[in-house]
Parts: sequence; structure tokens; C-alpha cells
Amino acid sequence: MPVTNGRRMVELRALRAALAAWLWQRHGTFIVWLPVFLAAGIALYFALPWEPAGMAALGAGMLGAACLSVRLLWPAILPLRMGCGVLGACAAGFALAWAQAHMQPAFPDLPRRAVHVSARVMGVEGQTLRDGTQATRLLLADARFGDGINIGMPPLRRRLLLRLRADDPAVVEAGDRVSVQALLTPPAFPAIPGGYDAQRRAWFDGLAGYGRALEPVSCVHGHDPSGVQGAISHLRQVMARRIRAVLPGPSGAVAATVLVGWDGAIDGPMRAAFADAGLAHLLAVAGLHLAIVMGLVMAVTRMGLALWERAALFWPCRQIAALSALLAGAGYVLVTGSHLPALRSLFMATLAIGALLAGRRALSMRSLAVAAGVLLCLNPENVAELSLQMSMAAVMALIAGFEALRPLLSGWEQAGSWWRRVMARLAHPLAASVLAGGACIPVGMAHFGTVQPWFVLANLVAVPLMSIWIMPWGLASFMLMPLGLEKLALVPMGYGIGVVEWLARHVASLPVARMMVPAMDGVWLAVFFAGLCWLCLWSGRVRLMGVVPIVLAVASPWVTARPVGMVSPDARMAALVSDGRLLTSPGAHPDPFMLREWQRMTGLPAGLLPPDGSAGGVSCRSGGCRLEGAGGDIVAVLAAHGSDRAMCQGRGVMVNLSGMWGCPGMLLIGRFDVWRNGAYAIYDRGAHGLAIYADRQERGDRPWVMRPGGTGMPNLPMAQAE
Repeated sequence: MPVTNGRRMVELRALRAALAAWLWQRHGTFIVWLPVFLAAGIALYFALPWEPAGMAALGAGMLGAACLSVRLLWPAILPLRMGCGVLGACAAGFALAWAQAHMQPAFPDLPRRAVHVSARVMGVEGQTLRDGTQATRLLLADARFGDGINIGMPPLRRRLLLRLRADDPAVVEAGDRVSVQALLTPPAFPAIPGGYDAQRRAWFDGLAGYGRALEPVSCVHGHDPSGVQGAISHLRQVMARRIRAVLPGPSGAVAATVLVGWDGAIDGPMRAAFADAGLAHLLAVAGLHLAIVMGLVMAVTRMGLALWERAALFWPCRQIAALSALLAGAGYVLVTGSHLPALRSLFMATLAIGALLAGRRALSMRSLAVAAGVLLCLNPENVAELSLQMSMAAVMALIAGFEALRPLLSGWEQAGSWWRRVMARLAHPLAASVLAGGACIPVGMAHFGTVQPWFVLANLVAVPLMSIWIMPWGLASFMLMPLGLEKLALVPMGYGIGVVEWLARHVASLPVARMMVPAMDGVWLAVFFAGLCWLCLWSGRVRLMGVVPIVLAVASPWVTARPVGMVSPDARMAALVSDGRLLTSPGAHPDPFMLREWQRMTGLPAGLLPPDGSAGGVSCRSGGCRLEGAGGDIVAVLAAHGSDRAMCQGRGVMVNLSGMWGCPGMLLIGRFDVWRNGAYAIYDRGAHGLAIYADRQERGDRPWVMRPGGTGMPNLPMAQAE
């Protein structure tokens, strides 16, 4: 026995020594994990169902500083070094998220009736309504209300998004002062517990709410210029107007989107076709567009300098071309609105140009890690947003994928046979589409509840066409606009856009082009990103362990319980799930946003509850419906005359949206409960009964969670000092 124990001790020591040696060999790559754990700390803050006190955030900040100190004082102790790195990054992310959340001003209490609004215009953009008509949407700052008790109050600290009437003839520009009678609404509550949180997005975007004009707007031009931001917004507006004048149809809307970020001009059917074909990324100015712009500028500049003998012999042509491309990319990002994906891409491009000038690799995991770390420090709330998740997943998969495929592709490119060289050229766009699209599929499942199987087919044609035809003509239109000759470039650009539109419509019409799937839970989305990071950031065979959490996360929507009953946060809609269908009532025209969110969560087609009769496992009569389940029955009273007390049988939950009465022995969810707690979701747990979740229970008491009814802080002036 002593001999056996001694042998085991020796084996354990050998194993520990081998593990330590393996980690020391790779300790130089641990830096790429810092933004991963920084994002984990940020995600932990947003996942909490309560708001941490200031002392907790201070403690997290001090813990991060202590870990950094220990890491610097004892760098040779590997367990201490790794533990402090992980713990310190998580603590720093937690503290950053808390600080960012508490730096925002409180939501104001917006008037509940029509009010006279006067404000300064910060931005103007087009918007296509559901009926296809075009309207203008204004971003307003320093808004004041001119009715009732609001007269004389200080301006709002937050901004408003106001949609003008479609028949309003006014031409509003950034820097103008506007005055209009409008109806305002606060940011909406989530349509379902765990659904999209518009209030959190508005909290960090500095928005107070939304509104629609009830009359034509009164505008005073140029009364209050709004600095550089207003000048850029005015430039974008003028350029979009000139683009749409040359290309008035859908092609003009797409051109204005990719050239100046005027994405509100694209109508719903066209946007849906691009999404179903897997081409939605072409309508979002991000890394692809910036890479095309910078690549074209760099190539043209380098060729132009090479044609000049003196420059070719004595000037650093490559460095000049790289800096010219960077300046062009920065200008393009400013003109398109400086959105997060474009800023992330510009930061990555800046690092790549710096590496190119220093003689290092232009694109690597280290540069991606630096870009991700800086973006998370500046805007930690974006860790939960679609744009950052899509960007990071796609770029990480591209870098790691081409790193793994480099030996194979290099061998084909240098092969003697011509067909292998041709295959190598074709393999690059195919691999890029598969890698980036495959990495984004689980993110799309979590945020949209859809999968587009034909995305590779569409991207193989659309992306090269965007690179070699559409964007080059778009850049040419930029140079021709000062001369008034932009039509010479925009017309050929429109031809290329027309081909992409045709491709999007036809790919979207293919069988199963848009597969609805249940939305992936946020916890499983985190599991997917953990697996993706493991797969992409490690080297060797150990990286293959990351496939396991990725597969589990992708399969999770089909093994996770889905709600069988839902109630909207305004208590105007309810839905029951029966026989693979999402049945809603009352009314033949349910709220499209609510219905879209419910379908995203369940992955089911929609239908209507019958006024009387049965539909699957649901039976309706006298304005009420009953769904029988293993864990209990759900009784939904949906009409004002629904007062058939004979439905009060058995056990379960009663949803009464028309009255205050309930059934003995059944839990009641009434209008007041919905007003107080927000949306409800009901799950059938079988022998464990029905599980009921409310939005306020899911989100907790956080700074961005508005009080019942959407009320905020009164917009009152500060008390006078004595």
C-alpha cells in the first residue's frame, strides 16, 4: 500500500509538472483571454436580479486593483498569475458596468397626453412605415414641454426620437429648432420575461422615449447649430437626398444605407428578403464595407505612387497608402453615422495599419483582443447587444479559421496544377462565408429565433459583387458629388444593387430559406461564446474541446421548456400554445411587435383563438378559452362579456384581462397584476405544476427598469439654495 500511494504521488507530480510546462509554453497567448473575462464580469452584472450597492462595485474595483498588483509583484507563480488575471478581469468588468449604468440620468416622467414639444434637432433620418410610405424621424435634444405644469420646467436631460407625419412638407436639418404637438411614449416593457429589453437599450442610449407628431412641424432653420455632430448629420442628410434623387427606388434606399448609413429608408419586405437570404450584413455598415473602402483606397494610392518614378524610388509608398486608407476609413465611418460595428472595425483597422507600419502581422487575435477590450471599457453595456456579439463571433472565427486553413490554402496556391490554384482562389470567399456565417448562426438564433440555411449560396455571389462593383462605384460617387456628377457613378452602382436585390428575393423564396427555431436562452448563448472562445483562442488539439459547449448550446432550444401561455405587458393580448401553434386573441390584428417576440421565443407559427369551439387542445366559449395541460389548466378570459363561471374547474391559472373576478383554487393574473409586474409567461412543468414568471421578477429592480405604468422621475427644477 505505501508503494502504491508513493507511485500515485509521483504520477500526480509528473502530471502537474507537465500541465505547468504546457501552460508556460502558452502563457504569451493568455492576454487574448482578458476581454473574455472582462465581458464575463459585465455579463454577471447585467444578469443579476437586483442592483448591487455602491460598496459592492467599489469592492469589485478594489479587487481588480489588488489582482493587478499581485500579478505585477509575483509574475513567476503561474497559478497566482492566472487566478489574478481571471478574477481581476471579471471584477473590473463588473465595476465598469456598474459605473456606466449609474452615470446615466434617470428616465423622465413623460406626459401621458398630447403635448407641445420644442427642441433642438440633433439628427435626421428616414423611416419606412408599414404601409410603405416614407416618414422622417428626428433625434431631439433639450426638449421642453409647453402645456400645463410642464411650462417653465428645465429641458429634458435625455433625448427624444420623434416621427413626423408622412405628409409633413417640412425639410428639417440638424441644428434646427422645431416645435410640434406630439404624443409621447416611454420605452416599452419587454413583451415576455427574458425578451428584448428596450428600456435597457434606451437607458444607455440616453433616450427618454419616443413620439409621433400629430400635426405638421414648425421649424426655425439654423437657429441653434449643434457643432461637429450636427454638421456631420447635415452632410449625411444632404448626401442621402442626392443619392435618392438619382436612385429613387429600392436601389436608392440600399445605396443610401451603405454609403451614408441611411438604413431607415429600406422598406420591410426588402429588409426581410435580405435577412432571409442571409444578406442582412450587407445593410449594416461594418467590417465588410470598411475593408472594401480601405482596400480600394490603399490599392489606388499605392498604384498611383508607383506610377510616379520619384515617389516609387524615394518615398515610403506602402506606409503612405496605408495611412491614406486609414483616413478614408475614418471618414467613411463618420459619414455613415459612427455605429458600433463600424467603430469596432475602424479600431481593428487602426491596429492593423499600426502593425503593418511596424512590420508585424496586420490581423491577429491580439489586435482583436485589444479592440474588444477597449470597446468593452468604453461601452460595457454593448456586451448584451447583437452588433458586438455578431462582430466578435465573425471576426474571431475568420482569424482562427484561416489560421488553421493557411497550410492547405498555401499548398494549393503554390501547386503546379492550374485547377488547384483556381480552387484556392475560390476557397477564400467560400471559407469566409462559412466561417463568419456559421459563427453568427447561434447569435441569430438567440436574438431572432431564425436560421437561414442558404446564406452561403447568397454570399458567394453578393459579397464579391459588393467588393468589385457596388462599393467602388459608391466611392466614385463620393468624389463626383462636389462636382454635381454623382449620377455617373450612382447609376452603375444601382445596376449592381439591383442584381443583389434580385438574388436576395430569389434565395429568400427557396424552400426552408427561413427556419423558425425557439430562441436560445441567454445562459446558453454564454455557453456558446465560451465554447467559441475556447475553440478559437487555444492552439493544438485541446481547442477541439470547445466543440462540445457549442453543440450543446445550439441544441439547447429544442430541449429547453417553452412557455404555454403569455400575457403582454399592456394587458391587451394573451396567447396560448397548443398543437405546435401560437394562438392569440383578442382581435384579428395582434400587435406585430408582441407577436414577433412571442414567435421568437417559441419558434411557432401564429394563429387566432376561435370565438367559440376548439382549436387543438384549446376550447373557447363565451369570450373565454381553456387550455388543458399536465401541470394544470390555463383559463383565459379575453372579452368583456367573458363571464362564464362554468370554466372555473380544476387547478391551474386564470388570466382575466377583462374583469377582476377569478376562479376558486386558481391563481389569478389580472390587469392590475400585469400593470404592476409587466408581461407574464406560464410554463407547464408536468407533475410539478405550472410555473409562472413575470417580467419584474426576471429583470429585478435595476436602474433601467421603469416603475409600473412606465412612470419616471418628474422633470422638476432643483430646489433653491437657502
